Amino acid sequence: MEIKKALKELRNGKAAGADNTAPEVMKVDLVITANMLHPLFEKIWMEGEMPNDWRCGLLVKIPKKGDTANYDNWRGVTLLSVPSKVFTRILLNWSKEHVYLRP
Repeated sequence: MEIKKALKELRNGKAAGADNTAPEVMKVDLVITANMLHPLFEKIWMEGEMPNDWRCGLLVKIPKKGDTANYDNWRGVTLLSVPSKVFTRILLNWSKEHVYLRP
């Protein structure tokens, strides 16, 4: 099943998005998670409309090495919803199967 494959491809140890759902939580039981996500993904696919919270990211500033008083020593990271990452991974995997990219 495509959802289980996408769940397996999630990287552990990454911060959760605004929904506070960590990747590890989604991967505890792949069958149950896939069964829960399937109706949602099917609805999104049929209606062409993603949930509003998937359209927003939580912007977090992370310091780089050096003087933190210097603006250039900070970088921004956007934390996204993990279920949205699963959905977009499925779309990416479908695209890879149907698009030939030259090396």
